[in-house]
Amino acid sequence: MNRQFLSSVKTTLYRKPKEELQRLYRWGPHAYFNIDKWKREMEASAWKLQLLKSSDKALPPPVSVWFLTGKKFWYQTAFCAWTFAKQSGREVILNLVDDGTLLAEHEYELRRLFPEGITLRKDAVRDRTETLLPIDQFPTLRQRWNDYIHIRKLTDIHLDSTGTKLVLDSDMLFFRRPDALLNWWDESQQSVDLNSQPSTSLCLMTDCHESYGYSRELMEELSGAPIPPLLNVGICGLSSDMIDWEQLEYWCRTLLEREGTSYYLEQALVAMLASQSTPVVMPKEDYITFPSRQEIACPSAVLQHYVADSKPGYFGSAWKHTLAQHS
Repeated sequence: MNRQFLSSVKTTLYRKPKEELQRLYRWGPHAYFNIDKWKREMEASAWKLQLLKSSDKALPPPVSVWFLTGKKFWYQTAFCAWTFAKQSGREVILNLVDDGTLLAEHEYELRRLFPEGITLRKDAVRDRTETLLPIDQFPTLRQRWNDYIHIRKLTDIHLDSTGTKLVLDSDMLFFRRPDALLNWWDESQQSVDLNSQPSTSLCLMTDCHESYGYSRELMEELSGAPIPPLLNVGICGLSSDMIDWEQLEYWCRTLLEREGTSYYLEQALVAMLASQSTPVVMPKEDYITFPSRQEIACPSAVLQHYVADSKPGYFGSAWKHTLAQHS
């Protein structure tokens, strides 16, 4: 028996059962055994979301947003974009990056709500990636593209592009007007309107605890600057012009060689980019990562980002609050 097979057996017979038992303990039986039903209820409601109608008044400029999404997440994307549009009062241009599972029926439903925008299909992006990130020059980025889905929030969106992109995670909901985020967006677009140098200001949010997956010492050695604390990429406003792909390849390769793989690689890379500029970080009291049960039950923040053990509250009740707000 080889080592990989033994590791797979250990995962199946020990690690996964242990993780599930720990989750059952943290969530409690009611949430643990009902969460799949709650997900189905949320998805069913996404099909019924009402098209947002604009008034006859002159509208402020639209906001272009990007989501990496697919079959398992399209309805979360719908709710996030819908609540953002509803609370901001702005037209939303919805750009989608297919994770390889996005079905035509799901894209159609997202386009019913948001007709404007583009969809980048995985096969088309693969051809562009092979051309612009040749495997002999970018072996690590190409490997990550194949086996680490989150890297595509950088490669697929920013490769061969210019200007500022606003990327949002799907598992978020807006409950009040996101003034700080809209102000950052409008300021980032002013340089475009004035034909000046593109903005290099990142826009991020605060994490509930630091999750970079790599040691601060190694990250700072590679970036050559102090790493800002507690950054979270649920909101990631970033100019494509900031990314040096050869530098990103070097960072990825060195992180992998020195400290192995990490689920948080994308967040670490963005934090390293942020260390070389002055990021705009959304107010943590209004843009909350891992909202408490009390906050979920009675929303007061602008945005709730449902990571880790806040998922039961997200699927069980949070999205229902957004519908109740607008019923």
